[in-house]
Amino acid sequence: MLITNREFVSRVVNNLKALNKDDHISRRFILHTGKVKSAFLMSQKLDEMTLFREDGILSNIKCFPMENVKSIDCCVAEFKYCRSVMQSVSKIPDGIFGKNGAGIVMVTTIDGSQKLDYISPRAYIDLKKRKYVINKNNYYTIADGRLILPDSEFEMLNISMFTLNKWEIDEVSDCSDEATVCKSRWDYEFVCPDRFLDLVAKDTLQEIASIYRTSIADENPNMDENQKTQTEA
Repeated sequence: MLITNREFVSRVVNNLKALNKDDHISRRFILHTGKVKSAFLMSQKLDEMTLFREDGILSNIKCFPMENVKSIDCCVAEFKYCRSVMQSVSKIPDGIFGKNGAGIVMVTTIDGSQKLDYISPRAYIDLKKRKYVINKNNYYTIADGRLILPDSEFEMLNISMFTLNKWEIDEVSDCSDEATVCKSRWDYEFVCPDRFLDLVAKDTLQEIASIYRTSIADENPNMDENQKTQTEA
């Protein structure tokens, strides 16, 4: 069941109201807390290689623009002697991180005919020293939040990845239409596997309620929460 960020926050807020705990609670903070909870669970499943089985979790960036930069100016020191270096115009959206790094599943050319593999800068330099290696230009690395392609001239790529901020996908794509770019972040999907949605909402509610109780105790050291509720009534 897909729900938007707005719907997720409303669900938590409605439960807070039922507990009479809706004072001064930021909707943005509720969303942030929910995303942290969801990211933790998704990172675990990514490490277990089971996140790929979840529906509607994978995001696709189409037409991710790259630009040529001088090798000497590249932020990857190992690439300073490469014949060419392509660097993404925008930073990659924040991904779901696991033990194996960012949640990038696949990087391809825009027609899908060629797949690029991740490689560390040091491993790439070692690879270039080998005589019999095919497709030395079909690799990418990540530095300073950007995609870096050594010895490549690809100007546009497609990326499949796990990210919580779906709106960032549209912001960095050169294929996004105007209607999508103007879409409110609250109307984007709240990214969470269906089977964990109830758990994430419950944990978010508990944390927000706990913060509320702590703030009440700090403001009214001699008044418990029930007394405050009675006083406000």
